[in-house]
Amino acid sequence: MNRWWTALPIAGLLAVPVWTAPSTPVIVIEAVGCLVAALGVYRFAKSAVVSGCVIGLLGYTFAVWSEGRGVDVIGSAIFGFTVLSLLDLSEFGRRFDGAAVAPDVVRAQVIYWLGRAAVVAVAVAALAALGYALSMLVPGGGRAIIAGAGALLAFGGALGAGITRRPGDFVPNG
Repeated sequence: MNRWWTALPIAGLLAVPVWTAPSTPVIVIEAVGCLVAALGVYRFAKSAVVSGCVIGLLGYTFAVWSEGRGVDVIGSAIFGFTVLSLLDLSEFGRRFDGAAVAPDVVRAQVIYWLGRAAVVAVAVAALAALGYALSMLVPGGGRAIIAGAGALLAFGGALGAGITRRPGDFVPNG
């Protein structure tokens, strides 16, 4: 399996934060994140790829914070999709290292990734429109309550996703 496709999301991992706030600390943090992710892709080390993504996320967070304009919904969605693509592509390459993958399998995987990209784009547009509509309807004090409730729901969803087991998962002493 060709690992060169991961160069596109690695470049996006650097480009989006630097586009947001082109400062030396952001460039350094993102360069380190990209190097760690590239090393993980080269060595087929999932932990290094994830570490590179986390470093990149820290760099993007610093870029958004240092810019001071607030969150850019489109930039954040592109950055999140870039990280998701990097994780998917690196895992796909790691799983099929040295194997001849049938064109039908590659085609089905690409269709899946493109379909997911379309779902992400539609979800971002719908959530941005909903957020705008809510900001017009809810007074200032209520916005913080709604944002807090959303954060709690997201946290609960993340916990629920981490707790659920798939059929066939090994559970020791269970």
